[in-house]
Amino acid sequence: MPSSKALNNVYYALVLAPALFLLRGADWRWLAASPVWRAAMTLLCWLTVSGFWSADFTLRDWLGEAKSLPYVAVYLAVLACASARRPGTFEKWLRAAVLAAVLATVYSAAMFYAHAPWPARLQFATAVYNANEAATMNGTALLALLFHLLPASPERWRRVAWVACAGVLLGGIALTGSRTPLVATLVCIGLGLVLRRQWRLLAVFGVGMALIGGLLVDGDAARQAVGRGDSYRFAIWQNYAVRIAEAPWLGEGLLTDETTRVTPAGPAAESITFLHPHNVYLATGLYGGLPALAMLLVMSALALRQGWRGAARGEPVWLLVLLFALLCMLTDGDRLLNAPRAIWFYFWLPIGVLIAQEAAARLGPATAHRTE
Repeated sequence: MPSSKALNNVYYALVLAPALFLLRGADWRWLAASPVWRAAMTLLCWLTVSGFWSADFTLRDWLGEAKSLPYVAVYLAVLACASARRPGTFEKWLRAAVLAAVLATVYSAAMFYAHAPWPARLQFATAVYNANEAATMNGTALLALLFHLLPASPERWRRVAWVACAGVLLGGIALTGSRTPLVATLVCIGLGLVLRRQWRLLAVFGVGMALIGGLLVDGDAARQAVGRGDSYRFAIWQNYAVRIAEAPWLGEGLLTDETTRVTPAGPAAESITFLHPHNVYLATGLYGGLPALAMLLVMSALALRQGWRGAARGEPVWLLVLLFALLCMLTDGDRLLNAPRAIWFYFWLPIGVLIAQEAAARLGPATAHRTE
């Protein structure tokens, strides 16, 4: 991924500006047929408005944050319309995204371990340098590969290549030392095999996990690859839970100072500053109070329901990707409303696809093409 500023410019040129000319009233009405879309827009609007009651409110700062609302809304709209009306093009871009994750993992590992001792915690040599975000994006790409791209590949050589790519992505997740994305990935892979009734593969997967568990117990290098010290998550969450309890109905607003300090146990320990809650649910409650948290849970439940319908048709991929994101958001992340960031890939991507599926199911695929 390019730098943050360059990424914003790419988004303006390739997505936002064209969408303002191409999206019509019929398109927005088609999207409004989806309860997931309506729930998402309600949540994002509430978070945007919450900036007005922030203690540090200024109009300039609020406008800087408020522009994220049309960013995310247009991204979801374009994503939903493209996946419904141009499935072939959407598939090509999905394959490109997965391959980009594979190449970024290989490149980053080569560059990082050329200077760092093995098995130090892998840091990606891209704009997504945060290990947790990189692991979460890799997990999203891995699930899309295993349960969407791989089953759709008719040629044997392509299936072999995809399996090799899956190994790279899984290895990248493990080398980051990010425990929640790794566990969530393995849980979702197992669930996906159950949903697809691939019992033999599930048995092989279980044996493989048992062997890996044995290596983690007996092997120092393997244990170091995924083992880290205290991340102070519980202390961080306790601080933010107290702040939410002090302003439960409106929250502190989107412009609040979201930093907190945690003092480790020990006589000479110095306090550590953390920049955000490391939990999307707590962050949402901090900004918009319990109503915002309830909106997030309702939207997630509606999206999971639509994902389950797809799983019942033998297409569990977007259910799995969304479930994976919801699990990872328990231990990392903060803002749902933002300029292009990793969360657009691992959370808003499955939301957008499920919006398209729900709108097409309610109005029929012909409506999607007729409003093009």
